[in-house]
Amino acid sequence: MTETVATAEKLEGSRVRLSVEVPVADLQAEYGRAVQRVSRRVKIPGFRPGKAPRQMVENAAGMATVMQEMLETLVPRAYTSALEETGVTPVDQPELDISDPPSLDMPFVFSAEVAVAPTVVLGDIGDVSIDVPDVSVTPEEIDQELEQLRMSQSAWDATDRVAISGDMVQTRIQISAAGLDPDEPQPYNVIVGENGFPEGFDDAVIGQSGGDKVSYEADIPADDPNETLRGKKVAFEIEIDGVSERRLPELDDEFARSVGPFDDLEALRARVSESISERKTHEAQHQIEDGAVEALVGRTTFDIAEVLVDREREQVDKDRTQALVNQGVAVDTYLAMRGETRESWDDEAKTEALRRIRRSLALEQYAEAEGIAADAEELEAEIERVVAYYPEARRNLVRSNLARDESRAQVENTVRSRKALGKLVEKVTGGAELPHDHHHHDHDEPPPELAAVAEADESEGETLPDVDNAGAPETTEPERPE
Repeated sequence: MTETVATAEKLEGSRVRLSVEVPVADLQAEYGRAVQRVSRRVKIPGFRPGKAPRQMVENAAGMATVMQEMLETLVPRAYTSALEETGVTPVDQPELDISDPPSLDMPFVFSAEVAVAPTVVLGDIGDVSIDVPDVSVTPEEIDQELEQLRMSQSAWDATDRVAISGDMVQTRIQISAAGLDPDEPQPYNVIVGENGFPEGFDDAVIGQSGGDKVSYEADIPADDPNETLRGKKVAFEIEIDGVSERRLPELDDEFARSVGPFDDLEALRARVSESISERKTHEAQHQIEDGAVEALVGRTTFDIAEVLVDREREQVDKDRTQALVNQGVAVDTYLAMRGETRESWDDEAKTEALRRIRRSLALEQYAEAEGIAADAEELEAEIERVVAYYPEARRNLVRSNLARDESRAQVENTVRSRKALGKLVEKVTGGAELPHDHHHHDHDEPPPELAAVAEADESEGETLPDVDNAGAPETTEPERPE
């Protein structure tokens, strides 16, 4: 390890400037080693590779070449030594400043500016109090759920009367607008009051019956999903072929048996009640946990390097894009539907990235302050919980992925954060009984950070980043003497 004299100056934005000085003795020793390396690559008549005198190597290769060879080894070593000396923990590659070519009879001085691990200072949450929501299920909620179930099982009967709200009308619709070629009328079955047609459609068909024709005009918004119609005044010519009214099934034992493995209506009501209870319980648990973490974040100060925010923003962007892809929606289409721009999309991603980072850092610091740790048994239990989520054929690979040292560190962070969240919730609720046990169950989907590790292919098994070298500089970055 190269000996250095280093100082660290704290900058804004969670950055540090290191001033590094390499003593003359170390500089000269490293230069000598550089001469040896260069001499093995340069052909000098009369000498075997690596055996030529220093002056002949410098004359043949050029002193600048030897200096560059020296810097490519010396700078990374000196930088690493400076990190250890100052206790600085980098989270990105440094920006190196080597203003002058080294002189072998003077100490070599350079500086390195680097983003460092965030600084987190917890605030006092002693005044935070969160009430546990009531998750009891009322008869009215059960009735409402059953009514929705009846609606989903309804049938449609043709009727001779005029259409009213809630009816289904069988139509043929022709759309015309400036700049559009007229098409043949297209058939649509439309529920009055429950459709995505432009404003005015429902008013136009209410009071009409089979055989009637009606028309209306609508101004199409600029963010309409149909690009050809955006911003246009469109005329709708509607031919009504028929009207059907909804027929709801009787809410009785027969209906209960038709929708599932229920002996009677009471069994169905019991299952609906249980389903509502599970949903309300989950929502209540999320509400409590979210409120607790937001309270902690709101009383905590952060100094976070921009590079960390950018990395998380990229991940948020990937997550949101993939979610849309899974729904078959392109990002540009989604933005047009919402009247948003790529700039607003990026701003939202950055906001979400900051939210994720702050919540994670606050819980991590809270765990540290409370002395919360994860023991070996808890780590093994978490690994097996994740393993159990996957098909039998993949479990050995998943277990192997999670057992690696780098992966176990992530498992430990996950378990530790979960325990910290439980402790935090207990504090802000005053130890009140929660709607359900906070602990995860075997069938739960693994947290995203563990799923990413668990699902790595065998070919990817050795490609995890080495966190110990997160701040090692690229050897090509220093400026070289001419």
